[in-house]
Amino acid sequence: MIDGFNFTVDVIRTNRVRSVSIYLEGEIVKMRVPKSLSEKRIREFITKRTPWIKTKLKEVSERPLVKSKEYVSGEMLSYLGRTYRLKVTHGNETSIKLKGRFFSATVLKADKTAQETIRSMLISWYRQHAEIGLSKKTEYLAEIIGVQPNSITVKDYKSRWGSCSNRGDITYNWKVILAPQPIIDYVVVHELCHMLEPNHSSRYWKHVERYASDWRDCRNWLKTNSHSMCI
Repeated sequence: MIDGFNFTVDVIRTNRVRSVSIYLEGEIVKMRVPKSLSEKRIREFITKRTPWIKTKLKEVSERPLVKSKEYVSGEMLSYLGRTYRLKVTHGNETSIKLKGRFFSATVLKADKTAQETIRSMLISWYRQHAEIGLSKKTEYLAEIIGVQPNSITVKDYKSRWGSCSNRGDITYNWKVILAPQPIIDYVVVHELCHMLEPNHSSRYWKHVERYASDWRDCRNWLKTNSHSMCI
């Protein structure tokens, strides 16, 4: 409790970072800190960031509830900022394809768990296209910025869009490909610029500004829409 405000902080100590980062996963505040950072410094950082934490937790509590998907024909899905209608049919084998303005899902007629089958196929499809698309975009922008990532991967983050280790390992939340392309470009630039400045200092944001001048709009878009970017 700080200033009468109760919240939980999950501190993750690691040798893979050189500076402190703080973020939310649902209603849990998480911190990634260098392994050698003292408890006193951690507490000081939390105290300093308490106003930010209060604001973020308030935003989470006020978000409108997003209706869970049912994976039935007519449901809308997003990809690269555009919406596509789901079309479910029965066949001899399962498949998922993007055809025109439709996500076409084929499931076995006797499948008693068709909805879960469709969800699994969609996640696999999105992850595969995220790996390909984000790798290409990262390589392209890395050359412009003048850095060379050690690796590029995707994973299922709950509340982060990406991360960059001090070794240059860049990891993205695959769900970012639901967003429009300018938002994706911003996320890529955000992580690549950490290879120039491994923090969120004013120098870091100057780098981001140089390669993504609309970064404020993009960041605000993510804040507003992140809760609805789900499969």
